Amino acid sequence: MSPVVGLWGVEKVFGSGVRALAPVDLEIQPGEFISLIGPSGCGKSTLLKVIASIHPPTAGLVRWWGRDFTHVGSEGHRMAFVFQDPTLMPWARVEDNVRLPLDLERVPVSTAAPQVRAALEQVGLGHVLRHYPAQLSGGMKMRTSIARALVTRPDLLLMDEPFGALDEFTRDRLDGEMARLCYENGLTTVFVTHSLYEAVFLSSRVIVMAANPGRIFGEYHIDPAIRRDDAFRLSDGFAHMCRDLSQMLTEATHATFAGAEGVNP
Repeated sequence: MSPVVGLWGVEKVFGSGVRALAPVDLEIQPGEFISLIGPSGCGKSTLLKVIASIHPPTAGLVRWWGRDFTHVGSEGHRMAFVFQDPTLMPWARVEDNVRLPLDLERVPVSTAAPQVRAALEQVGLGHVLRHYPAQLSGGMKMRTSIARALVTRPDLLLMDEPFGALDEFTRDRLDGEMARLCYENGLTTVFVTHSLYEAVFLSSRVIVMAANPGRIFGEYHIDPAIRRDDAFRLSDGFAHMCRDLSQMLTEATHATFAGAEGVNP
């Protein structure tokens, strides 16, 4: 079976001359929940945007379901992106914000309506579809943004640190909801985070990156069969995994400093 996304020898150098990514090799398999984690400036978001085809690679090869990007969007090959900010239209009701991707595809409102309701129910917001963004909490706005991504029924979900601005209680709750959605639906997910605790809680595989230039330093695998709930978060196993990942991150940071000489920041 082809990976959902394959990157081989992928590099990214911006017009300013900054080398954001050294050669990266990564294969993302169906149903994986992958977190990208590492020190600031290590290219996590750049790598995610290369996967999304927002940033074209300077060198190397990227394939989606074994083919080029022109096939993304067809049945079984849908992709959705959730940004750090909810980016909701303040003048539009929740249901209209969530329906936006379907409107852009010219899906009739009558056809889109049940998909919008289903997406909002998935994130626990079926009761606020007639509200405006100003009536929502920060966590509810982000859940609306996630519903907008889910309404297209994606096969690949890309998320760029979506919960970073939320308080810890709300973040933990949304992590639990996100894990449930992704694992129950077999959704392939790539998730950028600065939190090693969040990465351990959510992921089946954590990609640890180093900087100057951005590159993959190592991987940490977590059994996808583990139930992602409060019991897991409070378990000795979770604490052990967090310690392991913390050590790997420390080593990645030291590798960054050791290799930084003569490289663009």
